Amino acid sequence: MRILAFLPAYRQHAHLRAMAAAGHEVHVVISGREQPGPCAEDGVSLSVGRGVGGPCVVDGMSFWGLGFWWHAVQTVHPHVLVVDERDARVLRLTAGLPGVRRLICDQGDMDVGEFEEACIRLLPAPDRDGARTPVPPDPLAGQPVKVVAWIHYGVPYRRAGSETMLHTMMRALQDAGVPSLVVCSSMPDAPAAWEVDGVPYVRLGTQPAELLLTRMRPDVIVTHHNYAARATEVARRLRARSVMLMHADLDYAARSLSARPDLLVMNTEWVRASLAPRYVEVTEIPTLIVRPPVRAEEHRADPGGDRVTLVNMSADKGVHTWRAVAGALPHLPFLGIAGAHGQQLTMPCPPNARIIGQTSDMRGDVWARTRVLMMPSLYESYGMAAAESLASGIPVVAHPTPGLREALGDAATFIDRSDTAAWTAAVAGLYASGERREEARAAAFARSAYLDARAREELAAWVDAVRGLAGG
Repeated sequence: MRILAFLPAYRQHAHLRAMAAAGHEVHVVISGREQPGPCAEDGVSLSVGRGVGGPCVVDGMSFWGLGFWWHAVQTVHPHVLVVDERDARVLRLTAGLPGVRRLICDQGDMDVGEFEEACIRLLPAPDRDGARTPVPPDPLAGQPVKVVAWIHYGVPYRRAGSETMLHTMMRALQDAGVPSLVVCSSMPDAPAAWEVDGVPYVRLGTQPAELLLTRMRPDVIVTHHNYAARATEVARRLRARSVMLMHADLDYAARSLSARPDLLVMNTEWVRASLAPRYVEVTEIPTLIVRPPVRAEEHRADPGGDRVTLVNMSADKGVHTWRAVAGALPHLPFLGIAGAHGQQLTMPCPPNARIIGQTSDMRGDVWARTRVLMMPSLYESYGMAAAESLASGIPVVAHPTPGLREALGDAATFIDRSDTAAWTAAVAGLYASGERREEARAAAFARSAYLDARAREELAAWVDAVRGLAGG
């Protein structure tokens, strides 16, 4: 499928980059005024004001300046023209183009899977199936019980807390002999199929995913986030039982509760307590508490790390607090880990810090290098990174969110993230060898052992609940 998209700014092209990685032919016209293009470092700009054309090729996509938009249309012969619904100038320019189908949208309101499917639906009917990933045969054919999770992202390509939690829960089912499959519909750049810890994954767009579910007729469909409401409705249509995971108390996430799944899984007690007064479904639908499971032996690293670490370099996760503490303690080495969600503010990097990309080896790349963990998050429904760090006896300094308090108990130093002086003092005190550090390490190990035991109990209850839903 050939796509020509008009973007007000180069930085807004994440969906298109994923489409290009999936094999679609993607071309972009930068329509914003004085917006530098991706080739600026080579002395080429796509700035409209300068009227420089293109294309130049970056991330598998061709980029053009707005002054050459008509040349781009004539050269590319796009199947679909993507226009931002707020860009009145481009809407006027592209109105009535013969033989071109326009997708007028706000990409920020769509996930990648929805965006891909919206483009495909504009193709002539005979061409749509060819643009979609073919629907594979039933991967669980012949199994007496089938449990399928239909979600947006999956490990190892996205390793935020909710993806990791769902994977561990599906792994528990697989380990208990309950045949399971995970279908990801918002990662067109992922391979068609892969396996992690014995759990099979497939990548399918939304339409092929529904076709696969219809073909498989699973006993239970598990879902969360973007696909929660849709997957629950599909389960009802197929007469399957549905499970919805709820990872936060935010209203935009809780709206999917109106789909009324057969089982709700809340990731904390505090999330359930927060949602119950606002959403009657929380008290009417059977609910299970499964906190993000952390198996201590899978995260424990050898001691010896020397870094003060922040996981996820976004503003909400506290990158500004981390930078302030790094500036106040220039003699200590700091480590920043790019996250899976949120705008990653990796620059400027403090001179005493190193920043690495998202990693699937947290034990080797992060915990083995960490001496103190900073968690100055504005919001954490739980705080899986902090829970993982405890397995290595790493002292934690955290902002007192309800989720972090439930996760860490007494095994952390809680300080409001706005008090950078107190954060600096706490980090320095826990970094230095001595009684305070050893007490914090002992508390971390003790809390980790408690969380490990509780996770095993909650995963066992989860497996029993799914077996009950499946009728066996």
